[in-house]
Amino acid sequence: MQNFNTYLAQGIGSLPSSLVSAILILVSILALTVALERGYILFRANVPLNQEEARQLVALIAAKKLDEAREFCRGKLHPGYRAVLRILEGKDLHPDLIGFAREAILEEQTSLERFTPFLGTATTLAPMLGLLGTVTGMIKAFSAFAQAAQRSQQLTIGIHEALITTTLGLMIAIPSLLFYNYYVKRTNQLMDECEVLVERAVKELT
Repeated sequence: MQNFNTYLAQGIGSLPSSLVSAILILVSILALTVALERGYILFRANVPLNQEEARQLVALIAAKKLDEAREFCRGKLHPGYRAVLRILEGKDLHPDLIGFAREAILEEQTSLERFTPFLGTATTLAPMLGLLGTVTGMIKAFSAFAQAAQRSQQLTIGIHEALITTTLGLMIAIPSLLFYNYYVKRTNQLMDECEVLVERAVKELT
């Protein structure tokens, strides 16, 4: 067992010092890309619902001016209008209008939540990678310490690797967690508004 542990420590010690750091940097680039893309989608491409415009749309549907209602929805930046437009265009092909409305809402929700789970994954993955770097770095450090005093450079490298990877992991996880929670809250807000608007539109259509 002692020999196995020795071989294992030697194997871990032979891993490149920059391996875990490189993986963490890749995760950070992906997380930043997702955060920027989702930020644009949730705050620029999907604006809050204007209640006055929503009332205008419902009034058009209630008056059976469906062509005008479809035109009204086009170009609007709220997911509710896209869902209502899909319902107006496909209502004749779907007898179950309520079920079709649910499908339209789900499609918008899927679009809004795209890639967001990666940020949630990064909040867990980054600290674990940082911990991995800490463990491998400390193994290298203690292996060097146990072998000889002249291996002090390897001792320094191992401790340095442990500290760097831990820091990188936390630097990725903390902002990812903030972005993830903020984007989930924003998505839920947009979807609540979407469901209310669709419900009002379907009520006038049935």
